[in-house]
Amino acid sequence: MENPDLRVEKTRRIIREAVLQLLCEKPLQKITISEICARAEINRKTFYRHYRAVDDVIAQLEDELLGEFSDVGKSGKSILDVGAVIRDIGAVIGVRREYFLRLMQHNSELFTKGKIKAVMRKLVCAALKSTGDLAGENIVNAAAEFSVSGLMSLYEAWFESGCKDDPALITEIAVKMVTRGLAAFVSEEKLSELELK
Repeated sequence: MENPDLRVEKTRRIIREAVLQLLCEKPLQKITISEICARAEINRKTFYRHYRAVDDVIAQLEDELLGEFSDVGKSGKSILDVGAVIRDIGAVIGVRREYFLRLMQHNSELFTKGKIKAVMRKLVCAALKSTGDLAGENIVNAAAEFSVSGLMSLYEAWFESGCKDDPALITEIAVKMVTRGLAAFVSEEKLSELELK
């Protein structure tokens, strides 16, 4: 007999996948629970056992992505390395490209506002503080805000262009822009360490 928790997660995953497929075909406002149920091959009662509304499914999809960003720095690389943090962020975005494309059709501000940006800012802030060269909380916060806003705008533009460029190229541009932009605040020796790791 299958573990009930596995069945619940499998059903929720099928519902989320159905919503993602439908998002490719139409705006979120036009997606009905009946369509989701038909696509997922479940009945309405099953849907309501797991979610109250379509927006709840979207919220869970965004939370899943947020969870992946929260894992940045846990890959064995140091969270204290700005370049490694940006590369980890780029890896998540590259792997989850389809999710982001579909979710951005629903929420064009996915990268520029909200939870994802807040998590990125926290990660970059921690990495910047670790350099030891940035004096003062105000400078760290301003540098993190500038870096994350630029990073998120870069990826947003990449998605809007249809992801034509290699995601690794976009990530390396981001690493260079952020680490070289820190040159005014970080010693040249420390800057080389941040960029090359």
